[in-house]
Amino acid sequence: MLALIALVLLASTPISAYNRGNQRYAHKDYAGAALAYQEALQAGPSAAAHFNLGNALFKSGRIGPAIVHYRRARYLAPRDADVAANLTFARAYRVDKSSAAQSPLAHALDEALHGLSPHEATLLAPLFFALVGAFLAAWIVWRWTALLVAASLCGLVTVCGVLSQQVWASEVGARPAVVVVPEVSALSGPSEEFQQILLLHDGTEVRIREARGDYLLVQLPGGGGWVPKGSVERVY
Repeated sequence: MLALIALVLLASTPISAYNRGNQRYAHKDYAGAALAYQEALQAGPSAAAHFNLGNALFKSGRIGPAIVHYRRARYLAPRDADVAANLTFARAYRVDKSSAAQSPLAHALDEALHGLSPHEATLLAPLFFALVGAFLAAWIVWRWTALLVAASLCGLVTVCGVLSQQVWASEVGARPAVVVVPEVSALSGPSEEFQQILLLHDGTEVRIREARGDYLLVQLPGGGGWVPKGSVERVY
């Protein structure tokens, strides 16, 4: 009896659900794989599970939900090249193209400031700040140039960590969301009685500005409007 209970518990662990998702994905059962990855994520966020769920959703033709999970994977693992590549690839399939193209310099700066995950930045910033103080104190006592160089390098890492924290906090605070239905009308007010302003499609990335009843006021570079709550999903 105990052995049977142990087997049941083992079969319901996040790891087993994740592995089951991989097996179903390998057999091209993308809908089944998505369900398994969602089960694995019930235990908590995981970059690998979000990434694989994004892949399964993309293969199922659900561009918007795929982008949501690729962005969540990027939040947890910002330097993962596969996550970045698949996010870019999925975005290319959207009907609505963003008009806010970044310059090469702005893009490079954005990538640099997103180089640390929020968790890494939270850990590294105070640690290297303490090291700056320790190296400066040692330099004052011994006047070794190497200590001053080490303090400078630690200071740069501290600044990078603080800036990364601020950039991620700003991004999360902007309440980004993604359209997850084939198409939805953005209206001039929070009711279907209002006039249509825009027609948004699956995968369009927006920011939530306000909630009123069953509607959300969303904004994107080309404008904005009110959409039903179920038509978009928040990224964070």
